[in-house]
Amino acid sequence: MFAKYSLLAASECDAIVADLERLPWAGGLAPGQGYREKVKCNKEIALQMSPDTAVADEHLRLITSKILASQFLKERILGKSLVNPRFNLYEGGAFYGKHADSAFMGGAPRQVRTDISATLFLCDPASYDGGELVLDYPSGATVSIKEPQGTLVFYPSGVMHQVTPVTRGRRIAFVAWIESHIQNPQMRDILTQITALCEELNATDLALSELHMRAINIKHNLFRIWWKNEE
Repeated sequence: MFAKYSLLAASECDAIVADLERLPWAGGLAPGQGYREKVKCNKEIALQMSPDTAVADEHLRLITSKILASQFLKERILGKSLVNPRFNLYEGGAFYGKHADSAFMGGAPRQVRTDISATLFLCDPASYDGGELVLDYPSGATVSIKEPQGTLVFYPSGVMHQVTPVTRGRRIAFVAWIESHIQNPQMRDILTQITALCEELNATDLALSELHMRAINIKHNLFRIWWKNEE
């Protein structure tokens, strides 16, 4: 339903937040004033490459590079592209109502299909009230997420979700969207499982046995069938 792992130490998050708190924040990107008032009431710093946001831009690049280099992204998410990284801020009752993320993001030379959304929690959860990321699945299951500093959470972009109002303190997070080489989440799970099986066999007396080699062959054949690498 969602996946998570620790990307940054609490001290790294504190340093990022200290830098961001000194910068100007703008109203979150929204299709209109009505949407901003009724659905999306937060502030953002996006990658702008300007003197005013140079510190934020550097943090965005470093966080993005850590995500793209992580084994978790390569082995579990099978990530291809990451787009629209930004920091967002919720305070004073700010919220983001129920919504699903856009199917495509980015611009020239190509748009990126958004398979997976990512949120990196940067503030100590004890420092603010509210601000839970709530996922509402079509099955009726609801998951409320409020993670420790430095925790990166991945969840399906097409699932309805919201950020509840922050009634005390400040909630600052990094968000981005990812296109996977494997669009179907069930296929990704199967590839993750068989990759783990091959690694377990490699650590036993069965390493390089016919059984091991057959498992590896199945894994690669599934990748050949399912891997999407359109340009």
